[in-house]
Amino acid sequence: MKSGSVLVSLLKLFGLCIVGWLLWVFIFSAVLPMDEEEIPDIFVRLSVLLGLLTGLVISVGISYNSAARKRNQLNASASNILVVEEREESLMAKANKVVEKYLSHEQAIFTDKNKVHVTPVNDAGQFQHLIESYPELRSNENIMELLNQLKDCENTIANFKIGYNSDVEIYNSLINTLPLSLLKRSLKFSEAEYYKKKVETVELTDDMLGI
Repeated sequence: MKSGSVLVSLLKLFGLCIVGWLLWVFIFSAVLPMDEEEIPDIFVRLSVLLGLLTGLVISVGISYNSAARKRNQLNASASNILVVEEREESLMAKANKVVEKYLSHEQAIFTDKNKVHVTPVNDAGQFQHLIESYPELRSNENIMELLNQLKDCENTIANFKIGYNSDVEIYNSLINTLPLSLLKRSLKFSEAEYYKKKVETVELTDDMLGI
């Protein structure tokens, strides 16, 4: 945790404690008899103690609510990423069917059908590279629409991941900031992991291009 964040957290907690102390001073002043010229020492000490406790409770409550909202937002963001990734996988399966069907047809003209092997396409960039190599594919509106949908999915996923990781940073900072950092285990808060997905890079091969 950065020292600047700790200082800000302590200042906020101190301010809430002062507010809590003033609140209890007002309460004790209201309940004491009117003929009392000053608040007895016992009430002064009690107001300080209760003010500290009140400030701490308010601070924990505010931090808890903020962290809980951010945790729910992270869960929703992760779910959104999965939904778009499932759509991307579906579109990629269609793209690979196009590649397999077209290249198998092209290669069958020159080679034995049993020797045909098509390397899967793994992203929109590879699919576009292949399409641009064949005028017949490039002129097909349905295939170009499929390519555009793949690009949109990849862009959406990238933006969702950036937003998710930004929220992870905020959430982790919240639960590691005083006073929540002292109570995060008992309140069942744990650090969230940044979104990472290993993607294998596959180079275009002669089989993939059908040459």
